[in-house]
Amino acid sequence: MKFICTLFISLLLFTACNKNTSVNDDDYFNKIMIELSPTDITQKEINKIKEREFEKFKKTKDEKYLLSSKLIELFQNRHNDPKLIPLVYKLLKLNDGKYNYISTICNFNLALKFENNSPRLAMQFIDIAIKSDRKYFLPHLYHAKGRFYYTEGKYSNALFYFRKSLKVTDPNDKLYIASMYNNFALVDDKLNHIESALKNVQKGIKILESKDVLDKVELNFLNVLKSNLGMYFYKLKDYRSAEKILLQEVEFYKSNEDFYANKSQIYQKLFDIYSITNQNENQKKLVEYLISIAPNLKTISDKISAYEIIQKYYINTGNNLQTKVNTERLNQLSHLFLEENKNNLKEISGLLNNEMIKSIDEKYNYEIKIEKRKNLFIITATLLFISIFIIIAISIRNKIKEEKILAEKQKQILENNEKILEQNLKIQQEKIKSLHQNLNLKIETEKAFLENLRKIKRLKNIDSEQMLRDLFLKVTNLMNIDKKNHHLINESSIENNQFLIRLKDLYPSLTNKELKLCTYFRMDLSSKEISSLENTTMGTVRVYKTKIKTKLELDKESDLLDFLKNI
Repeated sequence: MKFICTLFISLLLFTACNKNTSVNDDDYFNKIMIELSPTDITQKEINKIKEREFEKFKKTKDEKYLLSSKLIELFQNRHNDPKLIPLVYKLLKLNDGKYNYISTICNFNLALKFENNSPRLAMQFIDIAIKSDRKYFLPHLYHAKGRFYYTEGKYSNALFYFRKSLKVTDPNDKLYIASMYNNFALVDDKLNHIESALKNVQKGIKILESKDVLDKVELNFLNVLKSNLGMYFYKLKDYRSAEKILLQEVEFYKSNEDFYANKSQIYQKLFDIYSITNQNENQKKLVEYLISIAPNLKTISDKISAYEIIQKYYINTGNNLQTKVNTERLNQLSHLFLEENKNNLKEISGLLNNEMIKSIDEKYNYEIKIEKRKNLFIITATLLFISIFIIIAISIRNKIKEEKILAEKQKQILENNEKILEQNLKIQQEKIKSLHQNLNLKIETEKAFLENLRKIKRLKNIDSEQMLRDLFLKVTNLMNIDKKNHHLINESSIENNQFLIRLKDLYPSLTNKELKLCTYFRMDLSSKEISSLENTTMGTVRVYKTKIKTKLELDKESDLLDFLKNI
């Protein structure tokens, strides 16, 4: 993936897909970039084009030509980060959003430069570039965004943008189409779909090989695809096919020393294949070759990779002396690698910070003038806001205070109502208790009355006058009991009516007899008391009670009295 960035940054970044030569300014910049696109263009030719554009600016004072000359300067320094980043910011400032082409190129450059050191910042730059592009760089912008997602490990997002890039690519651009299939393969590899990766990279190879003549860039990329093909054969454990392809790539590297891609990975896979297939002699020859080229490798990371393979070989063969020497060499290279990365990161961060500081300083002088004009307005608005805030705060505080007082009053009322309810409940309980007592007294009086009547019937020589006086006295007692309970009975009747209406609505299957008995059960009368009132037996009352509980869907353990009180 990194090789693709290096391979296309100079060609695909600055060479637009559309080679229209219309007169609009973006097309004019595009035409300049097409002049710079040949791979064999010399520095002298580039300088000549740059001078031509600057002369046009001096003659016409048209900023378009100043921008085109700076764009060429940007192209000249595309691989020189210390110069490139300040140039990009300068060009962005000079353009000031006037030309989309310039904005796209600048943000695209920044995205690529910060890809490894600040992925989030790189994603912001690439989004700005996509937004400002019209028709020139979309395939490359989508490709770059897909690569950023790939680096983050968001493979579904990466695949989405790779496909989007392929969709808007010129069908005749076989190199770029082949690179997209390689990207599909890389995503498949990460998702462990190795067979699919193999098929995609084979498609890329077939597309490139369909060209009659390949230029240097296309030939190099073809070998990148073949290297990846060898890696996928290795992962599928087809070691014979993998070895054959990877050996061809090693021979290509030997004859193309300036070619830079996947070398260390290929050497590592060849080493592993020789270990797995017990090709000790070939493994030894590979290590000897790496020992000969390692000191002359261009980058520290390549040297570390080579010496790691050599180290593994020494460990496997039990060469302790060379293992110790090689370990020391690896430690030194690791230290240099870390230091180099640290310095690169520091340099790029410094460049970015310097440009940001410059931009801030330039804006500060302009903004400070505006700030003075705003200060009076801000102070006035602040005072007004504070005044409004104080008024609102006081109003809220008073409202909270009023609500608190109201809540206290409501609480007091609720407490008083609760006390009144408790008192009423006690009074009702006393009334019910009195009713029960009077009812018992009435029952006893009625029994005595009946007993006297039976005596009159049985006895013939009884003093009838005295008996009548006793009966009259008992009847008078019964009437006094009824008068005493008159108000209580009226209250109870109203409550019973409401209770019966509610109970009938909830349980329509209850008969009138059962409803009447429910009023007695609710009064907590005993079976004996109810049987006396209804002129029936206690057993019958208990049978009715069981039926009622069944209709109310109560089990045997449930308390009928508690249930009826809650109706």
